Amino acid sequence: MEQLFADYLEDKLNAKQRQELETLLSDDEALRDEFEDLKAFYADMNKPAELDPTATLDLGFYMMLEKEKGAEQKKRKKEQKGAMRVSWINSPILKYAAGIVLLLGIFWIGRKTSDKDLNDLSEIAKIKNDVEETKQLVMLSMLKRESASERIQAVNYCYDINKPDDEVLKALIKTLNTDENINVRTSAAEALSHFGDEKIARDALIQTLLTQKEPTLQITVIDILANLGDKRAVKPMQKLLQNTDTEEVVKRKAMESVKVLSL
Repeated sequence: MEQLFADYLEDKLNAKQRQELETLLSDDEALRDEFEDLKAFYADMNKPAELDPTATLDLGFYMMLEKEKGAEQKKRKKEQKGAMRVSWINSPILKYAAGIVLLLGIFWIGRKTSDKDLNDLSEIAKIKNDVEETKQLVMLSMLKRESASERIQAVNYCYDINKPDDEVLKALIKTLNTDENINVRTSAAEALSHFGDEKIARDALIQTLLTQKEPTLQITVIDILANLGDKRAVKPMQKLLQNTDTEEVVKRKAMESVKVLSL
């Protein structure tokens, strides 16, 4: 009978069966009470369940907790992967391999460009040499000009010459000793000091002390020799001190320089 009640409540009976059951229930009070109890039970089962706020809160909390756990696990995995990458990057093996690759790259590039670079360097050296020779030729030519200003300009060209040959140095020495213009001779003395590492230049400056008569040029040469620190200049300076024709201003400068060179 309970199955029949259940089929009725679940609307599984046809019209004839439903009518027969309803007639039976109307005639039997006890059976009707049993049916009502079952009907009430079915009604409770189909009623929407009310959620316990505490249970809902607990459920939300645990869901949030699980979410945080998942995020933390992902973070740890990411950090572990990052640490592995850093460890690999900083490993001596990788550094050593990178060094080998770099050296091989440099070697390969060097092989590709060495021949061309050597040719370029050779060409550059030739051009520089040609420029030096041109400067020297211009200087020697201009030293023969009649204009004193042009001869001074020619002397000044020597400052652009890195390694003058003997012909240039001899031309400067000749200008120092023979040019008729005091300014040109003074410029030549200063130019020779620029090549003070050359013995021929120092020798010429020492010797010219005994031949130059103009006080300004004598003082210039004394200063140059004192700055060069050539002690051989002491004797010609002492001769200037002993010479009665030497100007007092020149003697004072010579005396100061002798003291410096005698230290």
